[in-house]
Amino acid sequence: MTKIARESLSDRAYDEILKGMADGTFAPMQPMVIRNLADSFGISATPIREALQRLVAERLLVQLPNRSIVVPQMTVERFNHLLPMRVALEGMAAELATPLLTDRDFMRIDILLNRIAETTVNYDARAYLKLNREFHFSIYERSGNPELLQVIQGLWLKVGPVFTGLFDTAHYREHANDEHRNIMAAMKRRDAVAARDAMAQDLRLAAQALLPRLLRNPAD
Repeated sequence: MTKIARESLSDRAYDEILKGMADGTFAPMQPMVIRNLADSFGISATPIREALQRLVAERLLVQLPNRSIVVPQMTVERFNHLLPMRVALEGMAAELATPLLTDRDFMRIDILLNRIAETTVNYDARAYLKLNREFHFSIYERSGNPELLQVIQGLWLKVGPVFTGLFDTAHYREHANDEHRNIMAAMKRRDAVAARDAMAQDLRLAAQALLPRLLRNPAD
């Protein structure tokens, strides 16, 4: 019984760290301090350590020569390689989801959009990043294609840590929700092609806000 409980805590820590990477909670080259994570998740250090070693083995985190574990650095080249993949696949997911979304889905996502709007007024970057991920995956999870969803989740793990820079750009911060509303308007019209194009535009605008930050902070 003890072993099962510990494994479940390790899995929980693993899942929470993955979420933090995908929504931008953990920035590139940020050290993953075991004690801080244990306090944050309300569990002991052992399952945190196990989760971090698992993530290093999967090459989602990097162990430095000094043995500290960090989120990998993102280069401009790698970011530019990932962007067209995201545009194609996340646009496809939006297109597939459009005829499958229900009125209940729309109500839930509209609430998310209102909460996102509040974060832009209050300059709450952390809340924005979490809600932004929730908005996107509320759509992708309704695509009806679990294989596509899994690939998109993997891409977000790679690019999510750089999302921390989105709120550094005033223009993006002020217009962060505009494309989200365009996506939803297209989906409510059941215009799958327009939803795909609006999703692509949302990703490209975010990339425009992030690229200058990557150029100012190139990888070593």
